[in-house]
Amino acid sequence: MQSVTAVASPDGSRTEAERQLVAAVARHREAVSSMQELGRSDAGQRVAIKVFGRAVELVSYTLRRAAAAGVPFERLLELTRGEPDVVREGLERAVPEPRVLARLAPAGFDARAGAQAAATFEAIRRLRELTQRVLCDVGLDVDADAGARSLPAAADVEGLHERFEAAWQECRQALEQRET
Repeated sequence: MQSVTAVASPDGSRTEAERQLVAAVARHREAVSSMQELGRSDAGQRVAIKVFGRAVELVSYTLRRAAAAGVPFERLLELTRGEPDVVREGLERAVPEPRVLARLAPAGFDARAGAQAAATFEAIRRLRELTQRVLCDVGLDVDADAGARSLPAAADVEGLHERFEAAWQECRQALEQRET
């Protein structure tokens, strides 16, 4: 029961943000460690780049969340065991520059590919957040400020669906053309 109370308090959210940051840093270290295996196939290397990119995006995201929860910069340095300029870069940018990523990866790693993977995962995270907001907004029948409101008309929701589907199909076609 104490953990529920702790999470509900400001100190609890800060503690949880710190815990999540430590877990993200551990995941990053595991990704780096696994990338140092010798004799990886091309397919294995592509997977390693994706894992590394995801780990970097996760550390960057949890780092920014911890700072927003009130974790001081000095504590962020301690939790990440990072260098001040690298931690600052993580706070300033959703995805660090390739030169910074190169410092986070083992020697010989393609930092540009890692940056592209991290940027893709950041964009996916933002897309998930947007999708959740849209679904919440469309499905809400109570607005705290305006009181009860009616659901949108089915035709309006269907129109939104059609526009979203059309945008996705356009994006998908562009991706398929790029791959060929």
